[in-house]
Amino acid sequence: MRICFISAGNFAHTGSYLDHFHAAGHEVHFVALSPSPPRCVPTYDLGLGGAYSSGRGKWKYPLSMLRARRLLGRLKPDIVHTHFATSGGLAGLVCGFNPTVVTAHGTDLTAGMKSCVWRPLLKAVFEHAACVNTVSSDLTRMAMSLGIDRRKVVELTPGVDTSRFQSAGRRAFRGDEALRLVCTRRLEPLFDHRTIVEALAILRAKGVEFKMTFAGEGSLRGELEALVKRRGLGDAATFLGAVAGDAMPAVLREHDVYLSSSRADGASLSLLEAMSAGLFPVVSRIPANEAWLEHGVGGFLHGVGDPEDLAARVLELTRRPSLAASAAGHNRGKVIASGDRATNMGRLEKVYEGLLARRSGRA
Repeated sequence: MRICFISAGNFAHTGSYLDHFHAAGHEVHFVALSPSPPRCVPTYDLGLGGAYSSGRGKWKYPLSMLRARRLLGRLKPDIVHTHFATSGGLAGLVCGFNPTVVTAHGTDLTAGMKSCVWRPLLKAVFEHAACVNTVSSDLTRMAMSLGIDRRKVVELTPGVDTSRFQSAGRRAFRGDEALRLVCTRRLEPLFDHRTIVEALAILRAKGVEFKMTFAGEGSLRGELEALVKRRGLGDAATFLGAVAGDAMPAVLREHDVYLSSSRADGASLSLLEAMSAGLFPVVSRIPANEAWLEHGVGGFLHGVGDPEDLAARVLELTRRPSLAASAAGHNRGKVIASGDRATNMGRLEKVYEGLLARRSGRA
């Protein structure tokens, strides 16, 4: 198959799709609506130069989408797969190609559904698409609330490489040593790292020994580092900055507990990586996390924006260390069954084949 993927150039999840389908022998092209890092496939940078970020450069996207329409006319793909409904998905609508798959990853729906401007645009994007791929049950519910036919919705996360994220080489958690805590979310407002820092201050006041690692970069790094110092945690918290994908398994092996205080999500691949690697998750009680974790079985869920509750859950783990071992096996099995990248990409390939068969009248 000749497959064209369309997304913002720096969208983090696009690379896993490009890498997989290129390795599987398909002819893959990447249409980048903004500047992209180097990729393993032919990449067409349709950005207009200058700064692109969550708050700057968005006016350029419509022009890039028109350029994408002309480019698809030359490439003549079999399948177009767009990512992030409010950028790549809208580009797919502008391009008008059929069949198009659109993947909703999280905040494109959780935030877009609240906008009187984006709600009708999202409906139009999904109605045009031959397949709407949601990465969580909560996003499926949102898509269907727009009147989208459930039969065209495929709920499937891109998953993680479970062969790389394993617990081998990581020490067993005993509860009588300093806790090794890690958060691998980007340092952005949505992920609410302040709640984690305030929870750490509570744990320190209760005499709990720990080492905290923030493995991620973002616009709030300076503010968070300053907050850590104000709370007297400078000796216990480390900011690694951005961690390359190849290095993340080694980072996780050095820790016992995975923390996330995200206020919204799709299907968090950071959480799936931690679950596959055997860490004990303590994460916010939001639908995306509840879909993967049963409180008290695979990990703990804490109140959104509630550092006292987060600290209490970590304390509970220190008193019940046997939970860590049982959760590790339970979680890895769940990720292998529903969140393994090779398996899920194979399922997505079947979706592509079905759409092409339908177009040719074979199904």
